[in-house]
Amino acid sequence: MANLKLQGSTYHARLCLPRDVRSQFNNKTELWGSTGTGDKKLAGIIGAEMVAGWKRQIYAARNGVSIAEWTKAWSKGLREADTTVDDDTGHSDRQAAEIVLADELEDMVQARKLTLPAAKAAFEVAMGYRVILVDHVPDYLKQYRNHNIKTQAAYRSAMDRFVEEFSDDEQVTTKSIKRWVTKMADEENLAAKTIQRMIGQAQNFWSYLVEHEIVKREANPFTAFKLTVPKTATRSIPIVPFKPAEIVEILKTPVAQKDTQLTLLIKLGMYTGARIEELAMLRKDDLDLTEGVLRIRGTKTDAAVRTVPIHPTLMPLLAVLAPDSKDVYVVEGLTIDGRGERGKAMGKRFGRLKAAMGHTGRDKVFHSIRKTVATLLEQAEVPEGVAADILGHEKQTMTYGLYSGGSSLRQKREAIHKLTYPTLP
Repeated sequence: MANLKLQGSTYHARLCLPRDVRSQFNNKTELWGSTGTGDKKLAGIIGAEMVAGWKRQIYAARNGVSIAEWTKAWSKGLREADTTVDDDTGHSDRQAAEIVLADELEDMVQARKLTLPAAKAAFEVAMGYRVILVDHVPDYLKQYRNHNIKTQAAYRSAMDRFVEEFSDDEQVTTKSIKRWVTKMADEENLAAKTIQRMIGQAQNFWSYLVEHEIVKREANPFTAFKLTVPKTATRSIPIVPFKPAEIVEILKTPVAQKDTQLTLLIKLGMYTGARIEELAMLRKDDLDLTEGVLRIRGTKTDAAVRTVPIHPTLMPLLAVLAPDSKDVYVVEGLTIDGRGERGKAMGKRFGRLKAAMGHTGRDKVFHSIRKTVATLLEQAEVPEGVAADILGHEKQTMTYGLYSGGSSLRQKREAIHKLTYPTLP
């Protein structure tokens, strides 16, 4: 079957979506789904049924019948319908609604707007016999609409992975969840931290379904056992700082000398300790060369929004920036990706550069420069509270974390001036 692809030891069905219906499928370019088996012959049978179902959805989308929205509305209406039997009519509002539901489905089948198998599936969903999980993901994700784009994308990715594995609520069992977690570790080689995030979002989604009475099940499949990440999962490797001389050696390479964007980004990191995305999003109007400070908007917490003095080494680099340029960012020429980030591609470029210098391990990345700055500040005996205000860290103590207004500009400037490196190229 051409629509099958082996991923790990399990076959997945796939179908490319025509351009004219992608907007009705969350702008996806193709549909994926696990057949749950490594037997190619059995996977071919299961996959064919999955693809046929997707094609019915495409047909419905093209003919103006959003069967997912239709069934979701009916399911909600039936859940809320009064089940009390009326003495005059002899039936309840719920029973009357079920008759109308069946009539509407029959009319759609007769008008060839819906196939008979699709109508049967819609009836089961509307009646609450089963819940198609993907139909409820958009409503669930609305609660995160005020989060940043990166966070929203992470939650959406977790949901896509969950509903790809479990198409309806009946498939979500204690045993199947255990199998899913093991698969993520052994077949997909996901890191333990990533698996924990997937599990957390799946649990939150399930709680949402129960809370809104979409799923009615007494036993929670996520809490029926102690859910642990398999020991086979990839463990996170602690990031370590570069030595100051190592960063300078990277800057001296011919590749770095030609890559003005990356060179500027590295130097900004060396003298501010800012995160790569904070630096990539740094705008020219965030600079105050008269006052000698730059304002970092932050990408993580409230503490990440901060004012950092400009190190004397950076002043000549920033002074030559053209304020009237069409590009409003300090590091010009970068594009914003689908997750709203500018720095991810730069992180990869830095990764290739440092690997060419012999730093091939995953323990040294661009974030290591931030750790270098923290190390230099500590070795210069800069008070931890001042260093936290420069790096944008939350203060853990009650006195400084809750009551203090923060370090003064003079304190931070004195600390920044203590950052020293071997002679730069």
